[in-house]
Amino acid sequence: MLHPDRILAEEDGKAYAAVNRDIPELMRSSSGGVFSIIARHLLSDGGIVYGSAFDKNMQLIHTAIEDKDKLHLLQGSKYLQSLNDGIFKEIRTHLRTGRKVYYTGTGCQVAALKLYLRKDYDNLFTSDILCHGTPPQNVFNFTLKSLENRYKGQVVDYKFRDKKVWGWSCSSSCSIKSGNRIRYIGYDKSMDAYFNAFIDAVNYRESCYKCPYAQSRRSGDITLADFWGVEKYIPVPNKRNGVSAILVNTPKGQKLLQEIVNSMDLYDADIKDISVINRTLTGPTTRPPERDYFFTDFEKNPGKTMDAYTRQDLKRHMVYLLKRNPLTNALINRIKSLT
Repeated sequence: MLHPDRILAEEDGKAYAAVNRDIPELMRSSSGGVFSIIARHLLSDGGIVYGSAFDKNMQLIHTAIEDKDKLHLLQGSKYLQSLNDGIFKEIRTHLRTGRKVYYTGTGCQVAALKLYLRKDYDNLFTSDILCHGTPPQNVFNFTLKSLENRYKGQVVDYKFRDKKVWGWSCSSSCSIKSGNRIRYIGYDKSMDAYFNAFIDAVNYRESCYKCPYAQSRRSGDITLADFWGVEKYIPVPNKRNGVSAILVNTPKGQKLLQEIVNSMDLYDADIKDISVINRTLTGPTTRPPERDYFFTDFEKNPGKTMDAYTRQDLKRHMVYLLKRNPLTNALINRIKSLT
């Protein structure tokens, strides 16, 4: 039986920076596409992949895919808590039949899976996502409802970080269905407010501020994160579509990385450089004073509470309007490539 203390790696993982080699379908990932490379590799070997995806009601749940064509459902950052109802039992069944399983989740979710299984399986591969904390679904539901009321339709897709306009960035978008028409929304105050509240760390679960997995010893075979500021440490030639930070924490993770290394550009890195911005490698997110009353205020007046995190940015809005036009967007990208 696995003891809780043995869930975490025995020492800090080997650190890398990684970028996929311009495989178009991998660009849907928020950063670098390493998750997608691992998933495609194991799917090709008859494996099954578990990750978070929105259901038809835009509720975030952990689900399984067995086909590369459905990989897009699991790609991209999702800044809220996902449900794992019934998933661990399902995974155990697959493992006992000898099937390879790849599970991705937050550090606490990966740890929970391993504790549930009570033993290690050679055919289980895990990646923990370096997270700041997770808001509950009800706060996100209010954002969805605000968007649906404003645009008179149903939200059918939501990207917390969309590369379509801003490249590797932190700009959200959604798609609204009204009748037979689907409208793309790349800039809206409700989406900005949700993201700002998340970045300000005011809407996390209480346990996130005391997270025991917010450290350099990790629960997954491989840890995945953004490598913000990578250009200060490593000469990555093209980081527009994102650069992944990877920590390889176990021999199983190292073997898996070697199997996929030809699908990416891999650079040695220092975990200290990765942790400069990814501070949950050194401890949990600091609980801000505003957390004392965020949920109380939200319950009384959700609109007013979220409006407090709307930051009007005329310059950003104007850039969005320019970049959504294919001609001006091409011109802006061309200018960037010359600088």
